[in-house]
Amino acid sequence: MAINPAKAILKEGKCALLICDVQVMFAKDMLEFNKIVQNSIKLMNALKLLEVPMLVSEHTGWGKTIPEFDISGAKGPFAKTQFSMCTPEITNELSTICSGKKPEAIILIGVETHVCIESTAIDLRVSGYEVHVVADCCTTRTQEDRLLAFERMRDIGCHITTSENVIFKILGNTTRKEFTDIDRLVQTPTLDTGLTSKK
Repeated sequence: MAINPAKAILKEGKCALLICDVQVMFAKDMLEFNKIVQNSIKLMNALKLLEVPMLVSEHTGWGKTIPEFDISGAKGPFAKTQFSMCTPEITNELSTICSGKKPEAIILIGVETHVCIESTAIDLRVSGYEVHVVADCCTTRTQEDRLLAFERMRDIGCHITTSENVIFKILGNTTRKEFTDIDRLVQTPTLDTGLTSKK
């Protein structure tokens, strides 16, 4: 189903990154977890340069956010027991996260794709946000669950995207002062997880 192409735009100052439950105790069970982590770090570093606000959740009982993630400038981590990140506390933070205003679009990464990511995406869509799910920064325990989750999220109007696509959409122009630093970041190729096609 075609969507309004204007809704695919990511605008600086009108989007935020949500980092969902990338916690120590999930690491051993997730497909290509280390590659997902490296791709996420690259995305986070670029979005910090572009001053995109970030918000982190942690699912209660599953440990802390992995130490590889520098979340010092992010909101949170916010504890949750429900699968969706859209708790009252997080929803309240979102309402003012972009210089006192709520974002138009949410960039979503983390685990698990078919559980907490999808539940969050549904709630965000119901609330009127454009949702950009970053495929190379999301994982789960099984390939089938992951692929079907992306299909379902696309069906409700989510944009299934990649980390570099998000970076360059927000950057927008090589004349920007951040371009040199971001260009240096993307010289390291995004790691191919092999998780976007059926085996």
